[in-house]
Amino acid sequence: MSTLAVEGFRAERTAILEVLGSLTPEEWNLPSACAGWAVRDVVGHLGCTLHGVVDPAFLPDFSSGTEEGMEPPVALRREWTIAEVVAEYETYSGQAADAFAMLQDEPMASSELPMGQLGTHPMSMLASTFLFDSYCHLRHDLLAPGGPLDRPEPPRDEQRLAPTVEWMLAGLPWMCADALETLERPVALVLDGPGGGAWTIAPGGPDGRVTVSEQVTADAAATVTSDPHAFVSWGTQRSPWRDHVTISGDAAIAARFLDAINII
Repeated sequence: MSTLAVEGFRAERTAILEVLGSLTPEEWNLPSACAGWAVRDVVGHLGCTLHGVVDPAFLPDFSSGTEEGMEPPVALRREWTIAEVVAEYETYSGQAADAFAMLQDEPMASSELPMGQLGTHPMSMLASTFLFDSYCHLRHDLLAPGGPLDRPEPPRDEQRLAPTVEWMLAGLPWMCADALETLERPVALVLDGPGGGAWTIAPGGPDGRVTVSEQVTADAAATVTSDPHAFVSWGTQRSPWRDHVTISGDAAIAARFLDAINII
């Protein structure tokens, strides 16, 4: 999967650079769908985090929380020219892609990387992590209909969506730990379409976190059905899950589960 994520990251990088190359000066300053950030801020965020992958000296300070740590480097880049913002993204996204490819080989691939409130994951997962970030910001924060940019959307294909979903489900037990503490019975998640599959999220995992297994178990109290692209939107609370999801089984348990999902 992570090798596929490297391919998906490269494809999404190409799509982002094509969009950036088409923007007018006015479009750079339009409000994005990411609250408080203009288009240039979203690109600055992508560039600064990938810069930190290549050179950890440039990693944002996440000691106060992941989302809180993103704001200072974005604010700093508001003083940059657009050309500087684009250059950072283009340079370090390319170098990060090469680093992600190297991290698919042992012994680095299975080495565990602590990532704060995002969890602890094998280093090979970094390609999926940053593909998710790229896919989410491009499709749901920059491009219409959610974002301000009227440009054709790149393909919603397996190489982009399967690793994106992989990261979201790998991070879910950590990022939603507190909200899912009261999950009393397993819930099945079925995502139909490219990059989709079926999983069961169940209580009783390590340190009180839920577990995610790649199957629908017979004891699931409810089944939640959506599609992978929509999951990126409602799974990050960019849109209401009720706009995208169908439920069979215990609707109350499913609703409490869905209300608790907030992937960052």
